[in-house]
Amino acid sequence: MDSQEASDSTATVGSSNAHDYRSAVAIAAGFAVVLLLMMVMVMIGLERIGQVHDRLDVIVHEHNVKTELLNNMRTAARERSVTLLRLSITDDPFDLDAGIMEFRSHASDFMVNRNQLEAMPLTEREQALLTEGRELTSSAVEVQERVLNKILDDDLEAATSWLLEQAIPMQNEVLANLGTLLELQQEASEAAARDTAEQYRNAVQFMSLLGTAALLIGIVVAVAVLRRSRDIEAELFREKERAQVTLHAIGDAVITIDTDGRIDYLNPVAEHLTGWSDAEARDEQLDRVFRTIREDDGQLLPHPLVDMVPDGTTCSLNQDTILVSRDGHEYAIEEVSAPIRDRTGAVIGAALVFRDVSRAREMARDLSWAATHDCLTSLANRLEFERRLRQLVTSAHHDGREHALLYMDLDQFKLVNDTCGHGAGDDLLCQLTSHMQAQLRESDTLARLGGDEFGVLLESCPLQRAEEIAEKLRRAMEQFRFDWDGRMFRIGISIGVVPVRGEHGDAAQFMSEADAACYLAKERGRNRIHVSRPDDAALCRHQGEMNCLQRINHALENDQFWLYGQHIEPITSGGPRHIEVLLRMINDEGAITPPSTFIPAAERYGLMAAIDRWVIDRVLQVARHTAPTDGHFAINLSGQSLCERGMLDYIVERIQTSGVAPGRLCFEITETAAIANLNQASRFVNTLRAMGCCFSLDDFGTGMASFGYLKTLRVDYLKIDGSFVRDMSDDPISHAMVESIHHIGQVMGIKTVAECVSHEDLLPPLRAIGIDYAQGFGLHLPEPLEPCPVPSQASTTDTRYA
Repeated sequence: MDSQEASDSTATVGSSNAHDYRSAVAIAAGFAVVLLLMMVMVMIGLERIGQVHDRLDVIVHEHNVKTELLNNMRTAARERSVTLLRLSITDDPFDLDAGIMEFRSHASDFMVNRNQLEAMPLTEREQALLTEGRELTSSAVEVQERVLNKILDDDLEAATSWLLEQAIPMQNEVLANLGTLLELQQEASEAAARDTAEQYRNAVQFMSLLGTAALLIGIVVAVAVLRRSRDIEAELFREKERAQVTLHAIGDAVITIDTDGRIDYLNPVAEHLTGWSDAEARDEQLDRVFRTIREDDGQLLPHPLVDMVPDGTTCSLNQDTILVSRDGHEYAIEEVSAPIRDRTGAVIGAALVFRDVSRAREMARDLSWAATHDCLTSLANRLEFERRLRQLVTSAHHDGREHALLYMDLDQFKLVNDTCGHGAGDDLLCQLTSHMQAQLRESDTLARLGGDEFGVLLESCPLQRAEEIAEKLRRAMEQFRFDWDGRMFRIGISIGVVPVRGEHGDAAQFMSEADAACYLAKERGRNRIHVSRPDDAALCRHQGEMNCLQRINHALENDQFWLYGQHIEPITSGGPRHIEVLLRMINDEGAITPPSTFIPAAERYGLMAAIDRWVIDRVLQVARHTAPTDGHFAINLSGQSLCERGMLDYIVERIQTSGVAPGRLCFEITETAAIANLNQASRFVNTLRAMGCCFSLDDFGTGMASFGYLKTLRVDYLKIDGSFVRDMSDDPISHAMVESIHHIGQVMGIKTVAECVSHEDLLPPLRAIGIDYAQGFGLHLPEPLEPCPVPSQASTTDTRYA
C-alpha cells in the first residue's frame, strides 16, 4: 500500500468514526425523549415485552446454534471429499501424509458438530432426518475409507473410480440431508418469528396510547444491528490477519493469481524461490515470475495456469520440474494449483502452492543408485547383476545368442581382512575392482555379489572366448600384489565359467551352476578355473549337495531327525559313563541318511545352527525322562552356532525352562572352531559353565597351537583326536602325542577322553598313560535314544555327529 492509499484509508476511517459518534448522540437523544413519554406505560408493558424478548432470544439462539452446527457439518463433509480427491491425484508422500491428517481432522469436526446438534432439543422431524443422515454418513465414510486404502495401496485408478462413482454421490446425499435440515431450521425460524411478531403486535397494541413505542423498538433494533455489524467487521478483519500470518509462516511457497493470470500475492517462501518480492510481482503475468523448465532436457515448461484458471479441479506440472529464479538459480520443485472461489462458488482466481524438493530429489537419485550398486566398489550389486542376467537369458532364448557367466571368489581375502583389518580389505577390493575392469570389454558387466565374490556377464561371448577372458582375469589376479603398511600379499581367484545358452535354464539356475563351478574351482586347489560342461561329474556331485540341502530343510520342518547315543566309558576312574549325542536323518520312506552325507552340506549352506537348535531341544526332552545317574549328555556345537547371534541366549533360555539340571549337559566344540571364533567361544564357555554345564574340546591335537589356547578356553574335557589314538600301539609319535596331551590336561585339571577306540587292545596302553575316558566302536555301538520318527531299519554303525 502506497502513501496516498494509506492517507485515503485514514481519512475514511476518521470520517466513519465521526459519523458513528453523531449517530450515537442522535439516537441517545431520541431514546431519552421517548423514554420520558413511555415512563407511565413501561411498568405495565414491561413484563409482557420481557416475555416476548426472552422467547425471541431463546428461539433465535437455538436456531442460530443449530444452523451453525449444520453449516459446520456440511463444510466438514465437503472438505473431506475435496481432501480425498486431492489425495487421489498426488504422489508426494509428504502431501499424502498431510492430506490424511486433514482427512481425519474433517471427520473429527463433522462428528463433534453432529454430537453437539444431537445434544440440543430436537423435533421429531429433526430427529428423523439426523438418524437418516447418520446412516448416509456411515455408508459414505465406509466408501471413503476404501478409497483412502486404495490410495495408500498406490492403486490410484481404482481410488479415482471409487471416488467418482460411489464416494462423491454418497457424500452428495449426506449434503442433501444436511441441506434439508437447514431448510427445516429456516422454516422453524420463520414460524417462530411469525409467532413472536404476533405476540409483539399484541404488546404494541396494548401500548397503543404511546405511539412512539414503535420508534423506541426501532432504535433498540438499530443499535443492536450496528453493534452486530461492527462485531462482524472486526471478526472478518481478524480472520484476514490470521490468513495473512498463516501464509507467511508456512514452509511451502504460495502464489495467488486473478482470473486474468496476474499475480496478486507471494508469500515469503515464494519470494525466496522466485527471486521476486511481493510488491514487484504484483500484476505481473504468472509465466514471467514462475519460470519452469524440464529437468532432463531444459526445455521451457509453461504452467497450465498461464492459459486458463482451473474451473474446479487441481492441476500440476510433471514431477521433473525445475524452477528458474530471477537470479538464474535452479530449484527442483513439486507443486499443485487449485481455484479460489468466493461465497457464491464463482472462481475468482487460483492458488499455486510449491516447495523446494532439490534435496529430496537428490536423495532419491542416490537411493536409486544405491539400490543397484555396491557402495564400496561402485560396481553393480547382486540385484542389478541378476536383472541383467535375466535379460541375457531372455536374449539367449529368443534370439539364439550365446553369452557367458563368470562367478569369482577371491582366495586369501580373509587373511588380509583378519591380519590387517577391514580398512585394508576394503582398499584391496577397490584396487582389485579397477584391476579386473581393465581386463574386460566395455560391454561386459562386472558386479560385486557378496563380501569377496564377484560376477561377470560376458554378452555375445562364446564359451571358448569366455575361458580366455577368465584365464586373463586369473593371471592378472595372480600377478597382482597388495601392499599394506609394508606387508605384501598375493591374491588368487577361483572362477566358475558357465555358458548362457537358450536350450536350458533360467537366471537362478545359471547362478546356481556358476556358484557350484566356482566352488569346485576352490575345492580343487584354488586360483583356478572350472568350466561347466555337459555331464560334469563334479558339478553333479555338488548338485547332489543342493538336493541334500532341500532334504535337510524338509527334515527340520517335519521332525525327521533321529537321536542316537554312544557311551563314553570311564577307564581309570569310577565315575559314571556319559553319552555323546549323535544324529541321523530319516526320509519319508524311513531310510536313514548318515551324518557324513548331510552334515557337510548343512555346514556349507549355513544350516548347522538350525540343526543344533533342534538337537538341543530334543536332548532336553530326552534328559527329562532319564535318571541323573546316567551321566551327562554330550552335545556337539558347530562353529556356525558359536558365531550365530542369539544362540547363547537361546540355549540359556531353553535350559532354564526345561527343568533339566545344567550339570547333565556337556557341550562339545571342535578345536578348530574354537580357535577360529576364540572370543565367542570363550563367551559361550564362561556363560554356560557358570550355569553348571560342562565343556569338551573335541578333536584336540589337530590345531596349530592347541596347548596355548587352553589358557583361554576353560574346558572340562579334552577329547584326543582319533588319528593319534588309532595308531598309538604301532606309532611312538602318536603314543607320545596322546601322553603329552593327557599330561597337559592333568596339570590343568582337565579330564581326557580317547576317541576312536576301535578295539579293546587299546585300553591297556590308555590306562597306563592315565586317560580318564574312552569312546569308540570297540566299546559301544551307537544306539537310539528315542523311538524312530518314521518306520525304518536302522543301522547301528555311525560316524560321530559334529
